[in-house]
Amino acid sequence: MAIDPAHLPIFGDPRPTEAPAAVRVACGLFVSQVALSVLHLTVTWANTGVDLSLYFVPLAVTLWLAVCMTGGHDWARTGVVVVSGLSALLSIGLISGLFDVAIVVPMLAVVGFGAYLVYQEGVREFFEPTDERV
Repeated sequence: MAIDPAHLPIFGDPRPTEAPAAVRVACGLFVSQVALSVLHLTVTWANTGVDLSLYFVPLAVTLWLAVCMTGGHDWARTGVVVVSGLSALLSIGLISGLFDVAIVVPMLAVVGFGAYLVYQEGVREFFEPTDERV
């Protein structure tokens, strides 16, 4: 029960306490995409010596948005798909050999499957805002 109906209740959270399994799996997939990207950037830096530090900014944002997504924030769901997709596409530009292809192709698959999981029908109610106003 809220004292002020325009704000969240004081006692209790209107959202479920635990994210659905599909959202938790998608969060793990987005985190693994970040790990694959870090591996790819490290190998690319070791081979070329080019400064790739700016590539780590979207990866940090992806981690933050993935954690926020498990809290039920719809904006984080959209943001993590967009930012992780863009960072995976940036990795395509760094492909220089067979090892890079072996890293980037699974990375793209992980991002695609994670996006599929967070936008499927069964998790829609987790991301919809609850209207507790009377």
